[in-house]
Amino acid sequence: MRSLLRVVVAALVAFLVGLPRPGAAAAIDESFADACKRWSALSLQGPSRPVTDLRLVSGHLTLELKRGSAALVLAGSDVVGIFFVGQGSLEYLTEDAVERPIVSYNVKKNTSLTEVARDKALVLGDTVREVLWLAQGVALPALTGEGTGQPLDTAFTEHLQRYGRIRETPPAQQFAAWLQNGQGQPLQRGEIVASSDDLVFLSDPVDARSELLASTREVKELDNRLYLTTLSEQPLGRARRDPVAPRVILADADIAVTASAGKDVSLTVKETYTAVSGRTGVLLLNLYDSLYGRSNQDLRHLKVKSVIDDSGAWLPFHHERDSLAVELATPIQQGMTAKLRFEIEGDILYRPEGDSYWELGVEPWFPQPEMGGQYCTIHTTVKVPKPFVPFVPGKTVRRVEEGELNVLETRLDKPVQFMVILAGKYAFKEETKDGVTVRIASYAGKNDLAMAKLLNLTRKIITYYEGFLGPFPFDEFNVVEINDLGYGQAPPAFMFITKEAFNPIGDDINELFSKGINERFAHEIAHQYWGHVVKMPTHEEQWLTEAFAEVSAGQVIRDLRGKSDFKGLVAVWKNRARQATEIAPIPLANRVANKSNRYAAWSARTYLLYAKGPWVLNSIREQIGDQAFLVFLASCQSTFRWKFGNTPTVQAVLEAVTKQDWKAFFDAYYWGTEMPQK
Repeated sequence: MRSLLRVVVAALVAFLVGLPRPGAAAAIDESFADACKRWSALSLQGPSRPVTDLRLVSGHLTLELKRGSAALVLAGSDVVGIFFVGQGSLEYLTEDAVERPIVSYNVKKNTSLTEVARDKALVLGDTVREVLWLAQGVALPALTGEGTGQPLDTAFTEHLQRYGRIRETPPAQQFAAWLQNGQGQPLQRGEIVASSDDLVFLSDPVDARSELLASTREVKELDNRLYLTTLSEQPLGRARRDPVAPRVILADADIAVTASAGKDVSLTVKETYTAVSGRTGVLLLNLYDSLYGRSNQDLRHLKVKSVIDDSGAWLPFHHERDSLAVELATPIQQGMTAKLRFEIEGDILYRPEGDSYWELGVEPWFPQPEMGGQYCTIHTTVKVPKPFVPFVPGKTVRRVEEGELNVLETRLDKPVQFMVILAGKYAFKEETKDGVTVRIASYAGKNDLAMAKLLNLTRKIITYYEGFLGPFPFDEFNVVEINDLGYGQAPPAFMFITKEAFNPIGDDINELFSKGINERFAHEIAHQYWGHVVKMPTHEEQWLTEAFAEVSAGQVIRDLRGKSDFKGLVAVWKNRARQATEIAPIPLANRVANKSNRYAAWSARTYLLYAKGPWVLNSIREQIGDQAFLVFLASCQSTFRWKFGNTPTVQAVLEAVTKQDWKAFFDAYYWGTEMPQK
């Protein structure tokens, strides 16, 4: 009888928050479903009170609410925050020397905040006219004013609507998950309307282990959605140079994709999660819920139909703002696993410019944790209507026809990130040699000449890399033409490369973009080593993929194309690096933002990762010599083989190879904004 009662109660809770009805018992206490329902419907407790000189302090942030009106905020019947309207001020202190240059740049280019140097710190300031402060695990200040303040209901509703447009993990998910994952550590969030900017403050010592201050930016072409621009992010309970360890990792995925002839797709995804640290009762994952196709009039959706664990229990979940939170039937701790099956459907098969192909790219089209938690072997089965041909990373298990469907089944037995699937009107040629199958696929027709040429080029580059980076990491490697110009991309066992690689002597535009195609080809193949064998745990370590791939490509250009071509490439690195080096240190390149000039921000980020990074590495080569440099690269590969890399260990590897102290070098040129002279 008790078991039946638990099932009925769990089903009722799931129904009330719009979740699938569970087929097994959920926790009767404060479950995620209960908490998420409460936090999704915040309200004010009674009339407001007058406020004078109320202070809200968290970490490096101080809010002085000088005068106005404030009311307590409720999640259900629990007091969880304060909402204030009136006159106040903000002061934020960044003491992290590494981030100071990018803080200054982003504040100037994206906000109206003031900045003042104070000793070795930078102080940001502004006036404040509205604050929603939410907190768990820490006491809120009392509202002691007498009498009644101004009505706040309308302002509160408008505030929730405005901040609800931000594409980030919803506060309801953050705080509902905290109840099971928080381990008693405080979680605090401030939504602050300053003089000209909407700001977000988040102190998260549990998952992000950092303190964030960000401003919002509106993207008009995406239906005025709001996104966050990081102004400052300072570590909590860790050093800046230590990567954040994930709470859980996605260890294995079995993905079944059935595509329609149009834009609809259905997914069955079976995933195994392994707990790394702490106690996890709620998984916070990334998964599109909506995205745009060709325009802001072409809104696509992805819907989770159900989440079921390996016991058959239907699990409560909440899917919103490209974030999926799932409550586990039994929390997991270090070494324990959870196996889940997701049933998903949507209309996200987008054909760029109406072309005859679609791509599920290196984005959250299936449930996945943050980058450092992606470490999974993958089995994939894709079914697409003819005449489309599917391409999927991994060793081919079978490529067959089933009636009107083309079917491809593959398996990746090494842990990877950035899983992709592509299908379209393609022809391909493949060749197996020395245990590696290289497959070249041309779009909209069989381009035999290009296939033969690119097959030969791919083989040459792979053979070159194997000489110092080790055996090629995958059994099969797909090179797939994209009907566009000017870029390449390298998911695991894959290369997307644009059409000038297949027809370099076409029209004038093709010829323009075909310049440097050998270097681009070499760069993307190098990503199979730098990006998949050696992985980046966070965006702060992206130079491990981009700079190391670029400097490896430089070795190809020097030895297979000629020293003059290499000299020209190095000159490009130096020139571009000089243009960006003062904006940010290399690890913070992905934080560069400029709301009035997005191209300037894109250029700075690109020049730091693809120019200053390889310039710094080439400076090391100049100092230690070619042979020692190759030993250094090979040693990094062996040290991090099929693991997440990090720069402190890279420095340690270099010191072991050279028997020299490289701390000052890395402090100045990697963690700092200085430029090596050569």
